[in-house]
Amino acid sequence: MATIMIGELEIFYTEKGEGETLVIFPDQLHASHGYRDEIDHFAERFHVLAFDYPETGRSTREAKYHDEWAFDLWTFRADLACHLLVDLGIDAAYAMGTFGGALAALHFAGKQAPDHHVTIKGLIADSFLADMDGRTLHRALDVREHYYVRNTKLLKEEHGDDWREVVDADTRWLRRLADRGGYAVADSILNATACPVLLTGHQKDPRTPGIAEEYARISRLIPDCTVYLASTSNHPYIEYPYMWSDRPGFRSLAEGFFSRHAPEA
Repeated sequence: MATIMIGELEIFYTEKGEGETLVIFPDQLHASHGYRDEIDHFAERFHVLAFDYPETGRSTREAKYHDEWAFDLWTFRADLACHLLVDLGIDAAYAMGTFGGALAALHFAGKQAPDHHVTIKGLIADSFLADMDGRTLHRALDVREHYYVRNTKLLKEEHGDDWREVVDADTRWLRRLADRGGYAVADSILNATACPVLLTGHQKDPRTPGIAEEYARISRLIPDCTVYLASTSNHPYIEYPYMWSDRPGFRSLAEGFFSRHAPEA
């Protein structure tokens, strides 16, 4: 665990394991600490790297570069990941993300990494929509309070005593985005994603309505894309992404993906 200055931002990051690098992008509500089980698991094969976005986790709370956030939050986070890799002397990586982390990972693979001369060798994107209209996004935000109640301890562990301010700020930002009509990853980003991609999720997640049709659309745009959708969740609250609701199932799929596209450490 360490911190690094990227521009005027102090960014906290975690790295564990040896071999080729795997970057884990946290979801909107979470920080790298929330993925400690995934870090431990995949560190058996990879050099795993995860970082806290600005104003989350243990990264700086000082507001900077909000003009870039307003333009595209997930592009901004993908760009930060590239600067982190370059500053650490890493020129190639695999990537993994869920929900908002999947959106950042798609921008990372399809645009930001090539622009920074970083090679992306494979990407796993879990439980997300690349095209969300305003109504879909508002409906997902309407049930966020239930998630807070059931996950207060985890969110406090990740962000600290000001966890509520952190997640509420994210909710306000997403509400404004929904009011403007929603969000879509540009088709050009998906079409430019040259690495192998695995899309995972479950069909009954209320936050990702129409995920089967959406994944079919995405798979037509990404040149090398595989899709897996579970019909049910192993967790009583479907609010968890597939990565967490069925950890054995997700990890089995990930290991199969990596066995085809990543050499053993």
